[in-house]
Amino acid sequence: MHTYLIGQLEEVRPVERKNKNGELISMIDVMVTFTSRDLQGYLVKSTDTLSYPADLLSKFSPFKGKFIAIPHVFLTTKTGNYLFPDQNMSFLTFDRDPLLTVEVKKVS
Repeated sequence: MHTYLIGQLEEVRPVERKNKNGELISMIDVMVTFTSRDLQGYLVKSTDTLSYPADLLSKFSPFKGKFIAIPHVFLTTKTGNYLFPDQNMSFLTFDRDPLLTVEVKKVS
């Protein structure tokens, strides 16, 4: 199943991490923040940081401050549920939050 992580692209940061062999590898951290209001009007925020290969820095950087939808693959196995960024699909960008185009109303 495919799903999207949707939010504002807050930061794109180059980082170095050690792989299984102890070697340093170059990566980027992509920070996406989802913002909404609950039915009582309280602010709800959730920030996720995704790791990608360093060669994608120039692909994400121009969209800092914009809203982004990053495709993910959702897998369910007998050992649990897993969510992975799907690098075979392109991400979508928006000038405004695509989820807040309609007012949220409380259902009675």
